Amino acid sequence: MRSRAPRLPAVGTGPGARRRIAAPRAPADFLRAAHRFFVFAGLALAVACLYWASVVFIPIVLAVLLSFLLSPLVARVHHTGLPRGLSVALVVVFALGVAVALGWGFMSQVSTFADDLPRYSRTITRKISDLQQVGKGGALAKVEDTAKDVMNQIDKGDPAAEKPVPVVVSSPNPLWHLPSAAKHATTAFMVIVLVFFMLIQQRELRARVIRLFGYDRMATTTRLLDEAGSRISRYLLMQTIINSSFGLGIGLGLFLIGLPFALALGCMAAVLRFLPYVGAWLAAIIPLALSLAAFDGWSKPLLVLGLFLVTDLAVAYVIEPLLYGRSVGVSAIALLAGAGFWTWLWGAAGLALAVPLTVCLVVASRAVAGLEFIEVLLSDDPPVEPHLVFYQRLLAGDAADAEDLVAETTRATSLTAAFDRIIAPALARARQDRETEQLTQEEFARVLSVIRDIIEKTPMSPDGAAAPEPTPAAAARVAACPARDEVDALGLAMLARLLEPAGFELRIAPGGGLVGEALALLETEAPALVCVGAVGGAGRGRMRHIVKRLRMSLPDTTILAARWGAGAGPVVRADLTSAGADDIATSLAEARVEMLRRLGAPSEPDISSSLDGRAVQPLARTAKGATP
Repeated sequence: MRSRAPRLPAVGTGPGARRRIAAPRAPADFLRAAHRFFVFAGLALAVACLYWASVVFIPIVLAVLLSFLLSPLVARVHHTGLPRGLSVALVVVFALGVAVALGWGFMSQVSTFADDLPRYSRTITRKISDLQQVGKGGALAKVEDTAKDVMNQIDKGDPAAEKPVPVVVSSPNPLWHLPSAAKHATTAFMVIVLVFFMLIQQRELRARVIRLFGYDRMATTTRLLDEAGSRISRYLLMQTIINSSFGLGIGLGLFLIGLPFALALGCMAAVLRFLPYVGAWLAAIIPLALSLAAFDGWSKPLLVLGLFLVTDLAVAYVIEPLLYGRSVGVSAIALLAGAGFWTWLWGAAGLALAVPLTVCLVVASRAVAGLEFIEVLLSDDPPVEPHLVFYQRLLAGDAADAEDLVAETTRATSLTAAFDRIIAPALARARQDRETEQLTQEEFARVLSVIRDIIEKTPMSPDGAAAPEPTPAAAARVAACPARDEVDALGLAMLARLLEPAGFELRIAPGGGLVGEALALLETEAPALVCVGAVGGAGRGRMRHIVKRLRMSLPDTTILAARWGAGAGPVVRADLTSAGADDIATSLAEARVEMLRRLGAPSEPDISSSLDGRAVQPLARTAKGATP
């Protein structure tokens, strides 16, 4: 007897069949996971190298940024006809001379200030005495006396305690400063040499970067290099102009107040303001302390504090927006996080270089595969589209925030734009999530309810102007039929809101019912125009069926087929036109204009007009038929 091979049990073919065993993970999933692991491992290794080799990387980064700053000036000098090497030499020597002159002036005033400091000891002593007199007899003095009594009791209870041995502090030998001075001098010399050669060999360096990323990506790499160069050069140039203006304003203000060493303090303010967010207030510490020591009373120190406050606000909110015109491409939160990260990595040098380094990181993330998440986290581009933000707020149950987003878009553009760009795509997304069972029926109903309230409550303009009087053409009846369900009915409700300023009242058949029942309601209305509306790309067959039935029932009625957010290619247009549609609209704005044109109404007043708050009245449904 011939043996038979054992038969495998049926899988998923009967009520008692076992569930199919999950297939092992595909190699592609493993490769993606391995790729993510190597990306994060590479980032960790890069951060470790930047930390441990900071002595090498900080001069290189400084040289790169200075070359970005001086590159436009070198290009201008080179365009005059001088050789590139001579142009670079002139620009570097000029920049070095300016830096040395400012540094010499600053240090000379600092030395003079150190020599004159003993003259201010009497004023400082008097102000300290004034502060002590203010606190005398107050809560602080009582706490201090209590602490002294407690310490005296402790000393009495431990007579064997040894008295502290006085420590003699002597000034260190000046030779101890030689290694630090040599280190700074070596770093400065290395930066100057690197800047000189980077400016001379700028083309060669660019070509090597392009070769590093591959010739097949030459266009993308070139565009990214140009973007990084323009952003960083613009930032450094504008920041230099802005900080110099800040230092000049501070210096002149301190001079008018009468504070000594105003030049040095102004230069220090300009340099410290390169530190993001905290530099201006660090620069205010020394002038404020000097004013306390140099002037009797408290009026001049308050003037110094007010000078820094007014100047910083004027620079931040007037000069910077005028000069920048646009941001450097990094969000404010990312700049704060970047400042903290680079400060932890490289200290004060990292804080000074935080903004340009963060910009370089964002631009580089666009070219390196696997680093796209850095651009998403750090760039100032909107993380998601507005309709997704609106939909996410609805899912989170934050109806107030969702309503505010629609109101902001309405104020910035129009109600039609808010409907087309935010609410209609969100409706399509909600229906898609319901069909894929990502939303429960309760959640879906809640989302639609909130959207319905927003459609009815959002004003067309913030001025609250009254709605215009109905035009004579508004006497024509206008009806609408949803292609599928309540989502399409809400799309038609938005269209009704947009038609109200022209005096039209759109009568909407209920969505989700039988086609014959909806057609019976429309026939009872005897409208001059019928709009069949659909939100999203689904329901094309049902829409064609409704249009065809309408054409058979109402042969003399204008039929508009509107598909919001789905588009209508030549095939869709031909299909709906053959079914009997007179025209196709792919947005609420287009549907509104087309309906007003076919009804003989003027296109004005447009969507910026306000409404009187009338609600869209749906067609009434009865048990045996339909009545208006």
